[in-house]
Amino acid sequence: MTTRAASEIVIGPVITERTYQLYTQGRYTFKVSATASKTEIKKALEEQYETQNIKVRDINTVSMRGKKRRSFRRTGAGSVGKTADWKKAIVTLGAGQKIEGLFGSV
Repeated sequence: MTTRAASEIVIGPVITERTYQLYTQGRYTFKVSATASKTEIKKALEEQYETQNIKVRDINTVSMRGKKRRSFRRTGAGSVGKTADWKKAIVTLGAGQKIEGLFGSV
């Protein structure tokens, strides 16, 4: 098994109304590599936020399907495609821990 950089595993945070509700409960949502395992995600997050000294307590992963998209041309002929499938990780940190700067100054 080859080791990958943390930036290859954790693509970025997912910021939506639902993830904000989870944030108030101490859970954070990230878009991650589709091939990443839970242990790889845990190590990558702890490495990426090591200055804040976070400890990941629990990880839930969900494979998300890409959405269908239509593209229309001037002639009226349309083509149907879809966005790429992706993986979401919902991360629970240890008690009393926060990741600073993810939701601004909230």
